[in-house]
Amino acid sequence: MDEKMRNDAYSIMSGAISAVEPSACIYRAVKKEGRSIIINTRSYDLSLYCNIYAIAFGKAAIPMSKAIEDILGDSLAGGIAVTKHGFGGPLTKMKVYESGHPMPDENSVAAGKTVHDFLERTDEKDLILFLISGGGSALITLPRKGVSITDIVKLTDSLMRAGATIDELNTVRKHICSIKGGGLAKMAYPSESVSFILSDVVGDPLDVIASGPTVPDTSTFSEFNELVERYNLKLSPAVSGLLEDGLEGVIEETPKSGALVFEKTSNYLVGNNALALHEAEKRASELGYNTMVLTSSIVGEAREVAKVFAAIAREERLRSTPLPLPVCILAGGETTVTMKGKGTGGRCQELALSFGIEVPDLKGVLLLAAGTDGNDGTTDSAGAFADGGTVQRGKDVQLDARRYLQDNDSYAYLKETGDLIVTGPTGTNVMDIYIIIVGRL
Repeated sequence: MDEKMRNDAYSIMSGAISAVEPSACIYRAVKKEGRSIIINTRSYDLSLYCNIYAIAFGKAAIPMSKAIEDILGDSLAGGIAVTKHGFGGPLTKMKVYESGHPMPDENSVAAGKTVHDFLERTDEKDLILFLISGGGSALITLPRKGVSITDIVKLTDSLMRAGATIDELNTVRKHICSIKGGGLAKMAYPSESVSFILSDVVGDPLDVIASGPTVPDTSTFSEFNELVERYNLKLSPAVSGLLEDGLEGVIEETPKSGALVFEKTSNYLVGNNALALHEAEKRASELGYNTMVLTSSIVGEAREVAKVFAAIAREERLRSTPLPLPVCILAGGETTVTMKGKGTGGRCQELALSFGIEVPDLKGVLLLAAGTDGNDGTTDSAGAFADGGTVQRGKDVQLDARRYLQDNDSYAYLKETGDLIVTGPTGTNVMDIYIIIVGRL
């Protein structure tokens, strides 16, 4: 266990997270000048609106809301902030609600209804500011046509266990919830609305982040049906009936490009994984590493991605390729885990344990895999470290790394070996970051 490399990796991770701190993202995006706010290159004359409201939802809802309250001051008439249980905090003008994540709960439905009712009272003379971050899909939910929260939880769990991508998950979510897939923009209309979006999705597609509540939806009921068939999903009678009605055109599709509701809707991306990696690269260089950013678009099965990272580390150790040592190679994205066991963990922990299994013979090599939100899966860990000693540290306490990986029980293993990373909630969420360090021997 190389403490210096661990400390360096943690410092690099911290630098990455600080760059996408939500309030900083809002302060960069919004400026107030007299009775106007400047967003990007557009100026909004606040005197033209009767009321300015803010509605925030996602893991970063509180810090984003604090920033907008500070910027607008008395110009903000009020609003709503919905975040994950335990992520709440005091706000001046906006009411705070907490609900379930990664699975929605009854509070998610209550929050969804509260947002719906709030928007019902607004009109064309109002300006609505939406502050959107990762986790929003679960945190506010308004089921369509007889679908229950239990139906949504069971269907979401089935998709996650089957290894569905976030795009696939959101295709389903958009069609069983009236807020998602442009539904929120529809509710806000005819008010003018501006959305500030913190991306937690590979490639930053605005129609996928938080299930695209304020942008045109490109997915369809037909694609929903294809996913049901691909993953052999068992649907409740209510969801099955909804899908059938959608396929037959009995109920309308989600709003598409060109719909009237989007004529008064603007969307701005204010933070993403690439921004975090840029700061990580800067921090690593300051620490003396030759640094490279591979990509911010890593996807795939966590344990398979780990094999690729292990191959990169091995090439560096053997041949100092593609960079001379010491080296720090960075990547970001969001992997998936196909659940076959009954253990506890998250995609970053599974990736880390898999990496450790692949490099038991390599010295001076370290991987850090962590969620930028400080929350990997359903655990209290952000992720984990792994190195050439990960397997041996397990053996020292009579643990078999491969058996724990087979049971998807990376959390239990890495907790015993002292390799977990626990940061607590960071207040942001731009997917995961991966830091590979290979030092000189």
